[in-house]
Amino acid sequence: MQDGFYRAKTFQVDFDDQWLADEEWKLPVYEVDTIGEGTTVVELQKLRMPVSEEAIAQLREHLGATYARFLTNQQVTIILNKEPIVPQFFDNWAYPPKFSPRRYSGQLTTADDHSIRVEVLAGLSNESSPAAGEYGVYVYCNDRLVARALKTFEMGFTKGLAGLPHPKVSLTKVLVFLNGNASSMPWNSSKSDVSTKHEVFQALQGWLVQVVRDFAALSRIWMGDWPDKVFKYTAGAITDVQIDDFPSVQKSFLPPMPKSRPRYAEIVIQKNKQVAKRQPWTKGLYEGVIAADLIGKTQLEQRNRIALIVLDSTLEIAFKEYLVNDSGTTYNDAKLLTLFANRTAVQNEVKKYVTISADTWKKVDHFYRLRCKLIHERVTVGVSDDQIDDFRDVVQGILKKLYKLNFDVG
Repeated sequence: MQDGFYRAKTFQVDFDDQWLADEEWKLPVYEVDTIGEGTTVVELQKLRMPVSEEAIAQLREHLGATYARFLTNQQVTIILNKEPIVPQFFDNWAYPPKFSPRRYSGQLTTADDHSIRVEVLAGLSNESSPAAGEYGVYVYCNDRLVARALKTFEMGFTKGLAGLPHPKVSLTKVLVFLNGNASSMPWNSSKSDVSTKHEVFQALQGWLVQVVRDFAALSRIWMGDWPDKVFKYTAGAITDVQIDDFPSVQKSFLPPMPKSRPRYAEIVIQKNKQVAKRQPWTKGLYEGVIAADLIGKTQLEQRNRIALIVLDSTLEIAFKEYLVNDSGTTYNDAKLLTLFANRTAVQNEVKKYVTISADTWKKVDHFYRLRCKLIHERVTVGVSDDQIDDFRDVVQGILKKLYKLNFDVG
């Protein structure tokens, strides 16, 4: 209602079947005294679709996220099925030294001379949620969440900037708060998304994608070390940054990016480059160990099973390559075929030329039997992370003994 119009009265408006059938679109208004002051009640009847528990849960979650900033006001309450909606926020920050969250503040003036207050909170989250997709850019207009976890081209999630959406950048969070005249808000007609062609978003975009890019780069650089580099820093202060002119600023005001740690594969390849030049057959061997390491870092449920098979196959190939290329004995195809029909015979042949401890051979036998169970038996056995780590150490030790390959990444 406009100021001064029915200010002290409460009214009820009914949209029913009779009104829908009526060609005159006038709405009857009834004065009532059953609704509390400052309250709006919406009642729906004769729903065409049943409301499931799942739909109610989704609505509860949506309302809690969309109106969270309103719900911090003790005078505002949303009740759903007699239970109050709990506000949901996304400011679960980590505080790594020098790279704590930033609070950027400033003003924008629109073409029609409206002033927009801008506040942007950006940083690394204290948890990774790539499966839920709960990262990216969140946009609030006049305290209402209108866009959640955006990972679009317009927000910088593209090659050359933040990169495409990927678990590596899933710690990136940027919360954008815009407050001002409603007509100047960059929301769509249903207030459910950002209008990227709006002048306010256009004024912010160049700077915003730089902020997204830099925090995504941090997330990517520290992936693999998140527990030590990010998650353990559970408390700290948000750094305030004043922005005088958003359209002209093209930086995030972060320190220089930390150097990324060389990946395991890069280190192993570099350390064994000269060995591979002299003995080209060794390249596939250390790459087999690298492949097992990469498999172990995936989210595959059977990653350890696959890694075990890769490691044991790499070891068996290493025995063959050693006998053929480095033993000093000539093995024709027929002899090799006969020999490799029996794993024990292969290992006994290798023992003629190389001294490897009895404990190491016992472990080789143990993991070979485990591999055979995985391949040949009906019941699939479990393979733990510790077992894979142990077997990788065994394989690396034997490859070092046979070929002087170096797997030290310390």
